[in-house]
Parts: sequence; C-alpha cells; structure tokens
Amino acid sequence: MTAFRPRNATMRDIAERLGVSIKTVSNVVNDRPNVGPRTRDLVQEAIRELNYRPQVGAQQMRTGTSGLITLAIPSLAGTYFSELAQAFADEAQHRRRSIMLHSTAAGREEELSVLSGFTRVLGDGVVFNPLQIGEDVLAHLGRTIQPTVLIGEHVEEADLPAGSDYVRTDNQGAAHDATAHLLGQGRRHVAYLGALGSSEAQQAHSTSRLRLDGYRRALEAAGGIPSVIQVVRGWNQEGGIEAVRDLLREHPEVDGIVCGNDDLARGALLGLHGLGIDVPGQVSVIGHDNILEAPFTSPPLTTIDPDKSNLAATVLDLLIERIDGYDGPPRVVEAPYRLVERGSTAPRS
Repeated sequence: MTAFRPRNATMRDIAERLGVSIKTVSNVVNDRPNVGPRTRDLVQEAIRELNYRPQVGAQQMRTGTSGLITLAIPSLAGTYFSELAQAFADEAQHRRRSIMLHSTAAGREEELSVLSGFTRVLGDGVVFNPLQIGEDVLAHLGRTIQPTVLIGEHVEEADLPAGSDYVRTDNQGAAHDATAHLLGQGRRHVAYLGALGSSEAQQAHSTSRLRLDGYRRALEAAGGIPSVIQVVRGWNQEGGIEAVRDLLREHPEVDGIVCGNDDLARGALLGLHGLGIDVPGQVSVIGHDNILEAPFTSPPLTTIDPDKSNLAATVLDLLIERIDGYDGPPRVVEAPYRLVERGSTAPRS
C-alpha cells in the first residue's frame, strides 16, 4: 500500500476555516499592519494548528523576493566561519530574512559557480567570501548576476564589479596591533606562526599575507627587530601544535608568538604546555578572531576581535539596500576590530 504525504496547508485553507479573505491571511503572514488584533490572533492560531508554512517559490512569484540570502563561505568546518555563519543567521532573523549556507570547499569551480548565479539564481542576493579564485576574476567580471556583498580578502577594491559592495577588515592593521602589543610588553623575540605555502595565500590581498605583512610592519616600526616566520600546514589546532614545536626547536629564544588565527593559537598553547613552557611567563601568545573558546583556553587567550555580529549587520544592511533597488557604484566599508587582552600575554618579567 502506497503512503501519501499530507498536502501542505495553504492560505486558502486558513481563510476558509476562519471565514476571512485570503488577503487577510496574507496580510498576517507578511506582517502587514492593516489587520485588527483579534483577527490577527485568530489567523496566527490557525497557522499554528494547521502547521502552515509559506512556500518560498510562491512568495517569490508574488512579491519578486524570497526573503532568502545565500552565504557562500570557504568552509563550514573552521571555527571562525561556523561562528560567522551563526552571526549572519542571527542578524538576518532580525531583518525577517533567512540565510542559506553554501560551502565552496570543493574548490575554485565552486567559487566560480557563485559568481555565475549557481547556474540558477538562489535567493535574493549573496554574501560571498572568495578564497581560491584569482583576484583578476573579479576585476573582469563587469557586473554580478545578483546583488552581492563581498567579505574576506582576495579583493582589489578598485576592481569591484557593478552590483556589489565590499565589507573589509583591516587584517594588516590588526596583526600590526597584535605584534605591537607583545613588543610593548617587553617581548623582543616575537615570531609569527601562520605562514601558508598555498598559491591562494600568496595573492596580494590574502588574509594570510596581510596578517604576515602587519607583523613585519610592527617589527620594522620598533626599530627593525628581526622576524621569525613559522610555516604551518593549515590554520587549525593540529597545525598550531605541530608548528610551535618546530618553531621552538629552531628558535628557542622566542618569547612571543603572533598566531594567524585562534585555532592556531589554541594549538600553540597546547604545544607549549606539552613542552613544559610557561605561558605567559616564558612565552606570550596572541591569536586572531576571538572565537567562543578563546576565554576558556589555558591560560585565556588574548586575541583580536573582528566583531562578527557588527560585520554581519553591516553586510546585510548593504545587501538589502541593493535587493530593494539601490544600483549605485560599489561601496567599501571597513568593519572595526579591537584587541581583547586576557591571560596568555603579560609583560616580560
């Protein structure tokens, strides 16, 4: 015997049940003001009882928008990107929108598919963090298929395509401040743990390169202190554990470490503990991203906070303006950051 799934309730079902017009039900579903409070309560109660769910396709045909925004990011596995996705989901909810997550971890072709509209356009607009496409791809794009806000790096501001905006963080400035923080506490053998050998990391506007450049600038500003740069296999905790052991074996004089991100810093703390090195007594450690675990490492991690909620709010405000009809030239907005000092850094005794 074949089982059939029950038909989804419609606005007509609700209207017939209550003896009101479909327009009245639509006004309640779309939170329009021209419905009396008693009627609104009755419609909302019927929506719950019948488990009515608006159909995105029908909404898009009726209003021209779906209320959906695509967030295309390099990975859903990394701590920073998972927290960033949650920040976008929270901020979108405040704006009565929903986020569709799209991972581009499959590689360059997947990122290109985002720029081409995923073969078919998904949602009303896209937030896109490119990683593997060359910066020249955006420069030659001309115009995006749908309203787009770019985040992350790998973007040349002068070459932004029409139909897009860019919200950036000053990764170079943040890494400079992180390094200067250690130097200001009397650390004189400060290493950078986080250099990457991949081709994407060598692009002029890659996150890895910008943070490394910020570290170097701080050393130069402090009188040309020699740099010590440690390559890592990946920006993750395992990479940090392995790299800090290599670093201290080659450079036992190191008394401060600037890490490319907090996952590397967490690994560095574990690796230093395994080597019997006191943090921050012998070596101070600073990260970047202020992930949720940062206050709970041992010791609590000093880090750069890029304010993910502020970033998401700024991005969505720009994107919704474009969805609603703005078609001006590309805008570039710099999101703020701050240094959060905790127990993993201290003045040299």
